[in-house]
Amino acid sequence: MLHLILCDDNPRHNQTMTYHLEKIIPNLPTACTIDLTTTDPRQVIAHAAAYHHQEDHTIYLLDLEMETDLSGLDVCAAIREHQPKAYVIYVSAYAEYAMECCRSHAFDFILKPYTTQRLENALRDVILHIERNRSVYPLNITAGTVTQMLDQKEIRYLQMEREYVTAHMNGGVFTWRESMTHLMPRLNPDWFVRIHKSCAINRLYIQQVDQKGREVTLKGGTVLSISRRLIGQLNGLEAPVLQTEGSDLNQ
Repeated sequence: MLHLILCDDNPRHNQTMTYHLEKIIPNLPTACTIDLTTTDPRQVIAHAAAYHHQEDHTIYLLDLEMETDLSGLDVCAAIREHQPKAYVIYVSAYAEYAMECCRSHAFDFILKPYTTQRLENALRDVILHIERNRSVYPLNITAGTVTQMLDQKEIRYLQMEREYVTAHMNGGVFTWRESMTHLMPRLNPDWFVRIHKSCAINRLYIQQVDQKGREVTLKGGTVLSISRRLIGQLNGLEAPVLQTEGSDLNQ
């Protein structure tokens, strides 16, 4: 579960951010909630202090220049005292502060005006970073007399040929005998989606979905076909769709 905290001293900007997030959240590969939206940076600091033992991950989306005695940099420093592992993303119109924001160990800097896609990409990058740094998600498989544990987050996609499944992983491939029907319930449902009767992909590695051409491109360039019957399962997952400059912008 991801928890989002929004802070901008302009209520209209908070409303715009919420509007974008409500479109993005259903498409993310992990559950996500907006826990706090405020114009008061002290409420953000109080939240960080109150939930410092929370095991779930928190993302703070902070304006940089606020009409208070606290800046986004000050708020970030206070957050770090209570939640050192929290993710801070600055959302600002002041590009000249980007380097200083990096020094505060922020995860990202989003320049206003921004697109929905830019915001979604930032959240997906946080999710990918979290998943790549979490402990192993085991998938125990048996090939002959050998039982081996595969890490699900390392599996890019799974392909079946006859009675055998091949896991295409970051470090190579592994093949064993199992049906896709039996395998799917053993996989993390937040990550894996079936795109063909003989193929399932890990949503963490989706780069682009071509609904019209019924193809999905994974990070790294692998292109896989999507069956007409299952195309609906990938609705809303067209992550890096190029947009014309100035379209869908936060004003």
